[in-house]
Amino acid sequence: MIYDFSERLKTLRKRDNISQNALAKTLGITRASVNAWEMGISYPNAQSLILLAKYFNVSVDYLLGIDDKTLLDISGLDSTGQELISKIVKHMLSLK
Repeated sequence: MIYDFSERLKTLRKRDNISQNALAKTLGITRASVNAWEMGISYPNAQSLILLAKYFNVSVDYLLGIDDKTLLDISGLDSTGQELISKIVKHMLSLK
């Protein structure tokens, strides 16, 4: 649900150890906008949602609380590396 957005944004920002000011600068917006998003006072427009998703390497659906799956971009790896990551993920999921 969209009500998860503010918490997810704050968690992702803290996970990446980036300040509201630095994130705002990266997105070309004000720190007050980032703060308002994290407080649930306002929400980003579609363009800002896409920029946030790309920056944090998650889907827009994840940011909005529609999907709990996080993404891992392995497109920069060669086929051997991608296969290895796939095997590791499958193994970790089998441990649940």
